[in-house]
Amino acid sequence: MATAHLYANEEVQLRLDEVPITANPLMLSNDEMVYPIHIINGKDLQNRKSSSLGNMLDHIPGVNSSSWGDNIGRPVIRGMDRNRIKLLNNGIEIRDVSNMSGDHAISFDSLASEQIEIIRGPETVIYGGGAVGGVVNIIDYRIHPEYVNGLVGKYDGSFGGANNATSGSILMDYGFNNMMFHLDYYQRDTKNLKIPGFSVSKRLADSDDEFAGDKYGKDVLQNSYNETNGGGLGATYFFDNGHTGFSFAKHEQEYGTILEDGAYIDLESDNFKYEFEMRDLSSLVNKFKFKLSHSDYEHKEIEDGAISQDYFDKGDDVKFELVHSLFSKSGGAIGLDLNAFRFQQKNGSFAPNNQRKNIALYAVERFALGEHNLTLGLRHDYHDYQANSFTSDDGAAEEGGAETSTSFSETEKTFNTTSVSLGSSSKISANWTLGFTVAHTERAPSHDELFVYGEHHATEIIEQGSRSLKDERSNSIDLTLSWKSEGNRFSVTPYYKDFNSYIALLNTGTVQYHEHDGEEEALPVYLHQNIPAEFYGFEFQGNIDLTNNYGINYWGDYTRAKNKNGGDLPRIPPLTLGTGIYYQWNALNANLDLTHAFSQTDVASNELKTDDYTNLSLTVNYDLPYGVNAFIKGDNLLDEEKRDHTSFLKDKTLMGERAITFGLSGTF
Repeated sequence: MATAHLYANEEVQLRLDEVPITANPLMLSNDEMVYPIHIINGKDLQNRKSSSLGNMLDHIPGVNSSSWGDNIGRPVIRGMDRNRIKLLNNGIEIRDVSNMSGDHAISFDSLASEQIEIIRGPETVIYGGGAVGGVVNIIDYRIHPEYVNGLVGKYDGSFGGANNATSGSILMDYGFNNMMFHLDYYQRDTKNLKIPGFSVSKRLADSDDEFAGDKYGKDVLQNSYNETNGGGLGATYFFDNGHTGFSFAKHEQEYGTILEDGAYIDLESDNFKYEFEMRDLSSLVNKFKFKLSHSDYEHKEIEDGAISQDYFDKGDDVKFELVHSLFSKSGGAIGLDLNAFRFQQKNGSFAPNNQRKNIALYAVERFALGEHNLTLGLRHDYHDYQANSFTSDDGAAEEGGAETSTSFSETEKTFNTTSVSLGSSSKISANWTLGFTVAHTERAPSHDELFVYGEHHATEIIEQGSRSLKDERSNSIDLTLSWKSEGNRFSVTPYYKDFNSYIALLNTGTVQYHEHDGEEEALPVYLHQNIPAEFYGFEFQGNIDLTNNYGINYWGDYTRAKNKNGGDLPRIPPLTLGTGIYYQWNALNANLDLTHAFSQTDVASNELKTDDYTNLSLTVNYDLPYGVNAFIKGDNLLDEEKRDHTSFLKDKTLMGERAITFGLSGTF
């Protein structure tokens, strides 16, 4: 659905040329940056909140969800997923194993968020050359950015939906004597998802006798419940030209593994953050910032009361950043990133224990030349991986055969990567702006792409990494033409990205046979490999204010991705078009949106086509006295069968049926 929050709702008033982007150290407004930025906050954030970050963001042109039912979903941007999308909390990477598999949840819930930003362009080098697709930055105020005297806060509660969800959150900040104290708590409980038909697609059921249409449920998706709770606290001290603060956050989640009734995943994440910032140090040095984050993550997959797989990831991120005007009055930022993490498996044989270290230097410089703004981004990373010896469980090459294994010795891999980008934004008339970005991006393989080798029963696949992988390299160009006049807006962005070394996870067309619960299963083998590839497409969005109360939104996106050795790449979203009408009168605010996802017929080898669907959704907000807001959300009002082509499990799981959610939120 469209970014209707850009145009309606006086309380939010997200005229993006007036809103600074917190993930951008130069604190530029959207019009000053060289690439469209999307911000979600206020009522729109409330209306979008979901246990799945992917579902929450898939209304934005160019963004989709790699879903696993309605509860689990990681954002996919322009067909790029997993390690090409950086997920941040207050500018520091969220550490979990959600990038390793489609069934792994992100260890952060939107109930704790104040704002979400989606960023592309030269500024993404601040967060790593791996942000090929973009950056999603989730903002919370556990370390408060500014001093507010007295008690302020907000709360949110809702119930309903296709999964009979109940959720609630409260966030409070109290300021006195230059100190700010923060406390938040959230809880979410969802039941098994109601779906409009068979969980297994007709194409899969027709092509493979093993998969009956109701194998994972009919009308209700089996074992798709979710229970989440968490919270955080923080303290910030403000002095004349800066602040220092500390925070602690805990996130716990249990959810069913849909492909095996009775099995579930139990995860827990602890995060400590420290931040120190000084401003206005001199006429040339505007800001110095130091950030430290310690993450401790554990994830257990339970079958028949015992742990079948587990994942532990623990380590630290450090960031030094200096914002300056040494080279131009427009300013720039230079920074140093350091991180060290240790990954372990105590049960299971999916990946070896390994350590990874990263040292990176980056710079972003901005130059204003009349009506033209130039932004240069540069980053160099050094990656070091050390993997322990490891023996995999390969399964059998043929049905009834003996299961085999592969042994790997201790391995050290190092990579040096350099990314550079140049962007320009030019005012070509009073109403028109033209922007472009050219970039060369290098991304080191992640530890899972290098080292995983074995069965992952929760997704019913065999995944094999390759220790001979080379770094991923691409060249890209984006153009953005924008127009605005008297509340009306339009922008279109065509893009092209050429990879001479793309790290693809491809279905090899072979299977391995594994014994599980007394039965032998044929699991497809997926392999990480370097291939040449190209991505191209476009995004557009706009609005028309018809009257002071009514307006129309429209949007769309298209991505095509090809393996230059022949054929299409898998899990690429189809053409999507949408339109909506928004209405605002006094305390009432409403949006009715219609989105059509076309069928995806450009598929890779061993991949099934996906049918089209139309999604009709509705949001209504009404402001009551004392800062209270009542809201209603309706989704899939046409009760259509919806499958995300970007999901590994799109032929086995189905999105929710027609549903209505009711809620109250407020501020104090």
